[in-house]
Amino acid sequence: MDFDESKNQSHAENVSKNRKTLVLLFVMFITPVLLAYAAYFGSWFSGPGAAQGELIESSQLTDIEDYAIFKANGETYSGKEMETLYWWIIPIQTDQCDQLCVNMNLLTVNQTYLGLGKEASRINQLVIFEKGNELDPGKFPSATSEFSSVGMKALDKTHSGKGLDLPVNYIYLVDPLGNIFMKYPLVKDKKDAPMMSGKLRKDILHLFKYSRLG
Repeated sequence: MDFDESKNQSHAENVSKNRKTLVLLFVMFITPVLLAYAAYFGSWFSGPGAAQGELIESSQLTDIEDYAIFKANGETYSGKEMETLYWWIIPIQTDQCDQLCVNMNLLTVNQTYLGLGKEASRINQLVIFEKGNELDPGKFPSATSEFSSVGMKALDKTHSGKGLDLPVNYIYLVDPLGNIFMKYPLVKDKKDAPMMSGKLRKDILHLFKYSRLG
């Protein structure tokens, strides 16, 4: 009897210890992201340091897992693959962005990415076309998705619980937890590309500063 009680107590202690370890790991992972969010949403930055992109309102905030994104081989990106790093995603539909537009915007994002130097390993980039689209991304990482009249079509059951389609023809910034939280308009004129590149670089470097992930 004493032996059984001792064994049960040991098991309970192990369960408690494991739970504490998991909670600690979660806190260590989530804290840098929360700090980065606080810096932006809490208006830590003002004046010259303010966010350059448009922060998406909380009611419209969706998750990257709300959408089915397909690789070239037909497999779907998993949530795990789309998290842990920041992402630039660019869902493009041809009615407002032709091949010239695609080339200009992907070059802008890629030049920004390359300009990050060693910090580039902390962000991924992906252009997303509608299935059946014949636009050429060149060497830029690309994928496809189902589009609606609004944009990228949300899954029937979404991770965010909102079921919102994602408007296309924007450059979106996705955080390491999968939240699509900031957007930028596509570049429409070549002369505006350097300015857009500067905005993208400034925002992501600010976020890198306040987030120790990667």
